[in-house]
Amino acid sequence: MDKKKDLEQPQQPPVKWATPVQRLWAWVGVSYMVILVLLSTFALAHGDYLRGIGGVMVSPALVGLGGTVILRHRQGVGRGGLGVCVLLSGAFFILALWNVIRGVPILLGQL
Repeated sequence: MDKKKDLEQPQQPPVKWATPVQRLWAWVGVSYMVILVLLSTFALAHGDYLRGIGGVMVSPALVGLGGTVILRHRQGVGRGGLGVCVLLSGAFFILALWNVIRGVPILLGQL
């Protein structure tokens, strides 16, 4: 009887998988980690920090917000319906693209 009890595996709590919104924000965090590593590497190599790249730094968060709006609408918890989803996500994506377009020439001018 004791051998049978020893062979049984202990009960483990069920695995809780991350939701799509959590995964999206994890990728936003990864993009910020990559940007910060590149910025600190540039600062160590050249002895000066890059200036005027605030728009480029805001862009991953804007893309994350737009993606969150879409994912929440697909899950059925978003408010306002399809029109609001398209309006908000489009605004976030356009702002992110606009910040990248404005920030890349500034970034390249300092290299």
